[in-house]
Amino acid sequence: MNAVPWHRRLLDFWLRRWLRTLPNYYLFLAVNIALVLGGIASGVVNRNTWAYALFLQNLWKPIDLFFPESWSLVVEEWFYLLLPLMLFCAMVVTRAPSRHLFPAIGLLFIVAPMAMRFFMAADIESLWHMEHGLRKLAITRLDAIGWGVLAAWLRACFPGAWFAGRWPLLTIGLGLVLYCALAYGADRLAFSATHYFTLNAIGATMLLPALSAWNNQPRWGRAITFISVVSYALYLTHQPVRYIFNRWFVVEQGTSLFMLLVLYWCACIAISWVVWRYWECRFMAMRSGFSRRLAAGV
Repeated sequence: MNAVPWHRRLLDFWLRRWLRTLPNYYLFLAVNIALVLGGIASGVVNRNTWAYALFLQNLWKPIDLFFPESWSLVVEEWFYLLLPLMLFCAMVVTRAPSRHLFPAIGLLFIVAPMAMRFFMAADIESLWHMEHGLRKLAITRLDAIGWGVLAAWLRACFPGAWFAGRWPLLTIGLGLVLYCALAYGADRLAFSATHYFTLNAIGATMLLPALSAWNNQPRWGRAITFISVVSYALYLTHQPVRYIFNRWFVVEQGTSLFMLLVLYWCACIAISWVVWRYWECRFMAMRSGFSRRLAAGV
């Protein structure tokens, strides 16, 4: 059987990725627009709202209209659009195998955002400005995924070393994550706007060898699996539900507030399951069919 042409493999990757992410995103984009127009959520819907349809709302500038939690989806979509495109273009130009080009392209997606953060950090006035600006721009955060992709390449090419060093890496990684958490703050603004993101990402990446070797599911593993399954829908659900609950959050106190918070999270998880089961899964089920057609050249 002939190998599947690279352009079909690239399209297959994108289709599988988009069937996973876009249906939920556009569903909740419509929900957030409705909440703003209905006066339930704060924000503005105007002629610039079209940028959300193309994931441009925080590509190079902070989100300033509504749906602020969508910032990380912009980072993801642009990363998964650009990285394989650049990889395949490099393969066509150099005629080198992907395994040789992959680490170089991966490092590019790590170094370029790091450099952009250092360039922009000089103009950061406060931690608030950093949190709402540099921290949530696609051009400064692509490396967050780049580290994970580079780790996947190391796992595939050097599996022996990957698992052999898992415990030392786990120890160092936990130390780095803890250090970043303690060092982050307004009194260390230069660190918080630059080195924090890099060291925290490196620390989290070092945890992966040990976590990837965790095969035995504990008794409470089903709960973790369930949350993992509905996590994408939960990420998009929690803020719209919060807008509805806010009218009660501001007036309740003590035990009543605690019970309200429990009800809030139960509502978020229940709605997330419904979205996953009756919306997200329908599109996920289409992926295999598209893959077969592309492989067959149909």
